[in-house]
Amino acid sequence: MAPIVDGLEQEYSGQIAVQRINANEGDGPAIMRAYKILGHPVLLIFNSQQQELHRLIGPKPAREVEILLQEVLNVKR
Repeated sequence: MAPIVDGLEQEYSGQIAVQRINANEGDGPAIMRAYKILGHPVLLIFNSQQQELHRLIGPKPAREVEILLQEVLNVKR
C-alpha cells in the first residue's frame, strides 16, 4: 500500500499527516501491541483528536482508500 499512501500524501498535502511504522523495528512492535494490530499492511485513520476513525486491514485498491479519505475529510469531488 506504500505507493497508494505516497500518492494520497502528496495529493492531500496540508490536509493529512502520514506516519509510517515498521512493525519489526524501533517502536513498531510496541505500537502494534498498543493498537492490537495482528498483521500488516494496516492503515489507521485518526482525527485531529487522535481518535481512531477507520482501520483498513490488508492491501486495498487506491480508489477504496481515497474514497474513505475523502469521506473523512468531507471532500466532494
